[in-house]
Amino acid sequence: MKPIFANTFNVTHNKNKSEVALSFAHIYTDHNFNMKNGTLSDVSAQVVDEVASVLITREGTIALAKLLNKIVSDWGVDID
Repeated sequence: MKPIFANTFNVTHNKNKSEVALSFAHIYTDHNFNMKNGTLSDVSAQVVDEVASVLITREGTIALAKLLNKIVSDWGVDID
């Protein structure tokens, strides 16, 4: 089942810096319990389910950066 929220994201850009991709994912640990000869064992593995991927143009990336800077400034946080 596809998750409805993301708990991690990744930012990538191409070499000519004209587009930026934001990928959102939900990462969790999946457990597989087995009972054999009275012993319970757990085989766990990390699972990554992609929630969404957004491609942003250069202009959109600049607008997003300005918006995020304003939000952080409104919080009273100096990011420098």
